[in-house]
Amino acid sequence: MNKILTTTLLVAAVTFFGNSSLLAHGGTYKGPGDTVPPGGAGAAPAAPSTPSTPSSPSSPSSPSTPATPNTPNAPATPPTPGQPTTKGPSTEGGAAVGPDLSRWVYWWEFNKDRFLNLKAKVHGSATVTDTVGALAGLGAGAQAANTLAPTRSQIQNIIVPALFDIVETEDDSDIATGVMISLAKIGMRPDDARQVYATNLKASIQEVSETAALSYGIMKDEGAIPDLMDLLLDTRAGQKLTGGSEVSLRNRTFAAYGLGLIGQSSSSDEIKNSIANVLYELLIIDKSAVKDIRVACVISLGILELSEPADIVLKLSDFLEDDSRDTLVLAHVPNTMAKLLRTVPAGDVTRDKIINQLISILKNKPKRKTPIRQSAVQAIGMLATADDPRNEDIFKILDEMSVKGRDQQLKHYTAISMAYLGAADKQWREHVTKFLLQKMKKSSTLYEPWCGLALGVMCFMLSDQGETVSPAIHEATLDKFKKVSAPGRKAAYAIALGLMKNESAKGQLREALGDVRDSEFRGYTAISLGLLNAREHMGYLGEIVDDSKRDPDLLKQSSIGLGLMKDRNAVTRLLEYLTPEKGRSPRIAVLSAVATALGFIGDKSCVQPLIETLNNPKLADLGRAFAAVSLGMVADKDTMPWNSAFGENLNYRAAVSTLIDQATGTGILDIL
Repeated sequence: MNKILTTTLLVAAVTFFGNSSLLAHGGTYKGPGDTVPPGGAGAAPAAPSTPSTPSSPSSPSSPSTPATPNTPNAPATPPTPGQPTTKGPSTEGGAAVGPDLSRWVYWWEFNKDRFLNLKAKVHGSATVTDTVGALAGLGAGAQAANTLAPTRSQIQNIIVPALFDIVETEDDSDIATGVMISLAKIGMRPDDARQVYATNLKASIQEVSETAALSYGIMKDEGAIPDLMDLLLDTRAGQKLTGGSEVSLRNRTFAAYGLGLIGQSSSSDEIKNSIANVLYELLIIDKSAVKDIRVACVISLGILELSEPADIVLKLSDFLEDDSRDTLVLAHVPNTMAKLLRTVPAGDVTRDKIINQLISILKNKPKRKTPIRQSAVQAIGMLATADDPRNEDIFKILDEMSVKGRDQQLKHYTAISMAYLGAADKQWREHVTKFLLQKMKKSSTLYEPWCGLALGVMCFMLSDQGETVSPAIHEATLDKFKKVSAPGRKAAYAIALGLMKNESAKGQLREALGDVRDSEFRGYTAISLGLLNAREHMGYLGEIVDDSKRDPDLLKQSSIGLGLMKDRNAVTRLLEYLTPEKGRSPRIAVLSAVATALGFIGDKSCVQPLIETLNNPKLADLGRAFAAVSLGMVADKDTMPWNSAFGENLNYRAAVSTLIDQATGTGILDIL
């Protein structure tokens, strides 16, 4: 979506370069500013819709998830107060000085979906208060038990027909790509959707064609597997589907991710194994000049949830030992192996072999490149499981790397891996807790917030397992929150307090929200209050929403905080932004933030206003495209965002452009 992207980046540029205190601007973006190392760029970006517009993603990217603009004449991005400027990803050729990509905010933004689980919370049944009630049909202040999800009838008879109607009558590429993704998320009328995708595969605009390929996977259409295989392998049949003499590298890469999505959702071991074999074989034989297809094959293998993963894991293990392979491709192998082995019990021979391999990599015997070692730290924590004697080895190597690891990112990943170990094994929980508490209280300025966040992650996972945590964790984290003054670091403890459900922190969080004016901090604190269901502070968050016309990211974050509290007024407020007084048009940055927030927290009350926005010819195509995206998010068949599986436990420091694109937002993790 070229125009959506262009506006997003312009807003981001003003924010990033115009005010040093807003580096992360609410912390609601995903793309680190230098995630594609020099020489690591991937497939050619999508062709622009118009000569003057840069290439764009297949679906509108959120205003709060932009990658840092990479314009030749742009000044260097200043650091957030309290956060030093450091070098970017380690590469053979070195990296330019820029934003500190080892900050905790990047990990959080790639992994937050599973912790917020926003759609399930907003759409769940609960007693809520609606002080306006106009859209919901309730009297002022009425109380009722509601399921806020749009009804099947609304989706089937209102939303889906409206999306099909608009894609058939409009030729704007922004609208077309937004509608295709939305139809895929909803998954109704699959035969009609397939026809839309088949037509758009032949589109001359690259962004439209690749979106069509990806949409099959988002729809989780097993019937599309043969076509996606043909696209991936660039067969004559695949070329015929796209109407060219070859399938573009981007379309092939998006087909790989689409196959991963279908395989993940399938209940058939035969389908899962078939997809796994094709992805692995292509990984081995692909000789493309760019690395995108190979990276996509590795990452997609990791989400397949194979019932018997040993064969593929052992093959990947051998592949990892081949140092002649591309570093960026190899860097994703440890995480994929760990994901495939996550359900394998303690004592499994393959698990033990991989643990040994990862320990060897971390000890740098033989010497391995930094991105591979970063991933090894992430993966070894994921391999921790209950009552496994190998957990002692995992703890020891993580402890060692937290001190001796020469790469800052590697050190920081040790904190999250420690959290996974503590959540997995009761025997080692005390050791992990002691480690994280000590490091949070006093280690390095940069490592301390990672340890605070890790304590929150561990507590969250334990709560999900029905287990309790030591009160000392709650007390120490709240104490750290009160003592730290730098907003960027203080925000980490705010998120941690929300994750661990620290009820005693509500008052302190609310007080700090009023005292600290840093937008990043305020955005994260709003989310924390939402995680704590601090409904007593809904009124204040509502005031922030009302006052955030010039701060779209904070508008979105505070709205999401209200959504987590199931405040019906959050939707009402956002709709007022979307449909302002007669004769006044909302700024595009506000419109995009509102549409995105409505998509995240929207309930059935926002369906009709979004339909009206979509069908309003007086509005710019860009605004209508955002309305289409919002409708797809509201009516999504899944509770989790479609691309969350790819972002979870990803080494985002080893990115290629079709995964994350710092300049254009065309990667799969940039698409809503």
